[in-house]
Amino acid sequence: MTLQSDVTLGSDTVLGNVIRLPRSGRAGRLGESDLGREWVAAEGVRAPALASDGRLAYVADGPAGPALWIRDADGRRRRVDTGPGHVRAALWSPAGDLIAVHVAPGGGELTEVRVVAADGDDGGPRSLAGGDGRAAVPARWTADGLALVVTESDRADRAGRTAAVLVGLDGRRARLAEGVALQVCDLVDLDHAGSAGPGVPGAGGPGAQDTISGGLAGVGGGDPLAGAYRLLLREGPRGVRRAIVVDVRLTPPAGGGAAHSSWELPGGTATVLTGRFTAGGRRVLLVSDLGRQRAALLDVPVDTPGSTVVIAERPDADVERFVLLGRPDPDPERAAADPERAVVVWNVAGRSELTLVDLSGGRCRPLPAPPRDVVTALQARPDGQELILALEGAAAPGELWTCDLTAPAGAGRPALDPARYRCLVSHAPTRPAALVRPVPHTLTAHDGQELAGWWYRPPAPPGPLPTLVYLHGGPEAQERPTFNPLFHALLARGIAVFAPNVRGSTGYGRAFEEADHTHRRFDGIEDVASCVRDLVDTGLADPERIGIAGRSYGGYLTLAALVHFPQLFRVGVDVCGMVDLESFYQHTEPWIAASAVTKYGDPVTQPALLRALSPLHRMSALAAPLLVVHGENDTNVPVIEAEQTVAAATARGVDCRYLLFPGEGHEVVELANRVRFVRTAVDWLAAHLLAARLPQPRSVSPAPPALSASPAGLGSGGPAGSFEQDELAHLVVLGPADGREAQAGGDRERHPGVGWQGHQRPAHPRFAEGPVQQQAAALDGVAASGVSGERRLAEGDAAVGVRWATEAG
Repeated sequence: MTLQSDVTLGSDTVLGNVIRLPRSGRAGRLGESDLGREWVAAEGVRAPALASDGRLAYVADGPAGPALWIRDADGRRRRVDTGPGHVRAALWSPAGDLIAVHVAPGGGELTEVRVVAADGDDGGPRSLAGGDGRAAVPARWTADGLALVVTESDRADRAGRTAAVLVGLDGRRARLAEGVALQVCDLVDLDHAGSAGPGVPGAGGPGAQDTISGGLAGVGGGDPLAGAYRLLLREGPRGVRRAIVVDVRLTPPAGGGAAHSSWELPGGTATVLTGRFTAGGRRVLLVSDLGRQRAALLDVPVDTPGSTVVIAERPDADVERFVLLGRPDPDPERAAADPERAVVVWNVAGRSELTLVDLSGGRCRPLPAPPRDVVTALQARPDGQELILALEGAAAPGELWTCDLTAPAGAGRPALDPARYRCLVSHAPTRPAALVRPVPHTLTAHDGQELAGWWYRPPAPPGPLPTLVYLHGGPEAQERPTFNPLFHALLARGIAVFAPNVRGSTGYGRAFEEADHTHRRFDGIEDVASCVRDLVDTGLADPERIGIAGRSYGGYLTLAALVHFPQLFRVGVDVCGMVDLESFYQHTEPWIAASAVTKYGDPVTQPALLRALSPLHRMSALAAPLLVVHGENDTNVPVIEAEQTVAAATARGVDCRYLLFPGEGHEVVELANRVRFVRTAVDWLAAHLLAARLPQPRSVSPAPPALSASPAGLGSGGPAGSFEQDELAHLVVLGPADGREAQAGGDRERHPGVGWQGHQRPAHPRFAEGPVQQQAAALDGVAASGVSGERRLAEGDAAVGVRWATEAG
């Protein structure tokens, strides 16, 4: 240990109520027989990328975080050096000699695109894009493999635009397009398309617009930065995506730059949008909910007027992804030309189903159910006879499997066919029998909206159980039956878990996903209380032993539920959640902020709404003990959100602990940190949900009135600046090792081996049920503008801890 003024619990370093972990070290002594550690240590694999010669690149968890691996055609596996940082995805070059790698240094948002030699003999990774205040994501290689299209976002652009950039292997760059939340879905190299091809700039599709961009350096024959390209782009903020086609011809410097034509595909905006060009770029296969409630597979003409053709659509499911199937042919180009079939992955209430689709006639044939519940990625061999699938289930972390498409088809909807599927890579726990598989559970919300979730019940006698309500992030995401070591560790302690999909989640149609936009977010908060009422009324959960936890947006929703419904919860865990939407907009990356305005509200035009939705302005209602968890390098939901939460909760006398992970970003991925997080969270929740002494019973069955964004409701959090300045002064500041700490609300003293025990003000009285607005009006709020979080984490004999200050409001 290099920190001097600390209290040591195992390998933790405790700074006041801040548990700051060492940058490296052992994960803690959980014991060789501890199932929880085995579950956390199980390495998930994902993001497969298939080379034309059969080699498979993929991302696998490891002690230092996700890393890049290659599985050769003969089955041998090897790790590839990609430099420092956590690997997120990989993309083979057309020749298979290079791999573009998406890397997150320190787990943060300033990601880089690096290029590595597949054989590892080219001097190590080279950075092509991102870093130095920018975030880059690889999209597509050019056909000659000499350049790469990436998307790049720059902190210097306060408008938050993202650019599509063509980057040569020699470092030369050309900007192709830009927009909000821009994503490159596909690229056609028109100079290698085999015909005059589509979209000569200046003669684009309906409504095409020509523009000229800046000049380029150093072009010549065969130079990818002097070529012609057609791009399929997704552009627009969350929930308002557009499909854009851009044609661009890059010209030599003397020619004046790059000529563009761009136009929007018909159908309006969408919440889901991705796709691939077909017919040499003359048509597009889109996965989208353009003009419909459910995401479907659509065939859209690009160059000529024509109707959109629905290839595959279901009223009860979303198309989630698809892969085009080549034809058996020794020539790779002929095999991939004009594919006639595709495999579609459906999201059916959270579980995946596979269908083989005839692209010409729309005929569909269901494939055998995959061995795990959820398909997270899909690739196909060039000859179209075998699939590569990334799968995950509640009892198995991410795995890679193959599916033989040449096997005879069965009658009706097929069940699992072990002969068709073969596992390539798996690190599943050796004792899966101890794992609990969830069952679907539906309920009705306060306004009649149907909600669904997953109920995990531990082996226990019949009757209500201690229960954790766990809320996923996004909110444009979905709780699905995938592997979660935290759930299994809680179940092993006798604590049930309910993981709902409140409104705003994906997988249940467009209207449901849009049902929490801006002022409708109050209904999403109310959904959490509806879940608790249902669990109690159906006899599943013990009303005196209910906790709540969530990550990212789920962390925000956890905090919102704790301050809107303090009577319902005994304990909470907030993992990298937002507590103040205004400060979130101020401190998150500008491209994240630009994309979020349609979801949460505009900080310029809707500040009152953001204040009303922010838990920070209701923190005086917080009653439950709270564990706050954050990665120090998180700039998606910046660390100031955690610091404000800890400051407000502690100043109000609530038992609040802060677990801060150096070297981690918006996700905790290094093994030692994952083990520590699960152990700390489980111990924290079990201490409160399994305790013998319980408070007086509380009734939760009567449905409280719905939350409101009315003018009266907007001001119900209390006046800005009501957070007393001297309540925050010197909060959680350690001096030299004298065993004392100055803190608002009373002194804390050191108890070796136990941690910090506070002589704090009395806990808040239990709040009576009643209209939420009436409760809030009686509570003074916490002003976000009154908190500034200059965090000082130093070493040596000087003060070590988290410094807080207030600004006059």
